[in-house]
Amino acid sequence: TPRRSPAISSGINAEYGGKIQQVHDALAHQGPAVHFDIHGYTSHNADNWTELGYNIRREDLNAGILDPAVSSIQALAERVDNFTSLVSGEESLGKLFQEEGFRTVPSPTYNRPADAEEGRPGKYFRGGYITRKWGSLEGGQIDCVQIEFPQWIRDDSDYYGPKLGRAMAKWVMRHYPKPYVNNQ
Repeated sequence: TPRRSPAISSGINAEYGGKIQQVHDALAHQGPAVHFDIHGYTSHNADNWTELGYNIRREDLNAGILDPAVSSIQALAERVDNFTSLVSGEESLGKLFQEEGFRTVPSPTYNRPADAEEGRPGKYFRGGYITRKWGSLEGGQIDCVQIEFPQWIRDDSDYYGPKLGRAMAKWVMRHYPKPYVNNQ
């Protein structure tokens, strides 16, 4: 793979950030919204699960410390009664992924990375720069969730894509009502 010069990389990152800003500006006056930052991983296939990053550290998830004030879905947290349920319980995106057949952390079955099999702590990424910058951590009504998919899902996206899309759409319709969305 050819290496990009720092100047080219900087320009690409600035253009990408500018596009994100344009979308956020367009959505900001329309009420609550969510930004999904979707990635994939190959570095820790031992867990082979989907990771949902809400800017909550792995150590805090493992300890059951779920503080909405440090999350990238702070705006949504203010609209729900139970933040724990939103992150890893009945109201969670992880539950909907689980219902579609995906091992997901956090979710009702794997509510913390320490729940990995074989007696070892599981890997988990809480989200990165985009999750913190573009989520509602610093205010606003646009939340951000980073999703890390294992390789096997990306290898067969024609099959798995509709399942994941269905789960994400259900979660969005439940938590981000708009006049044009049927919330049934």
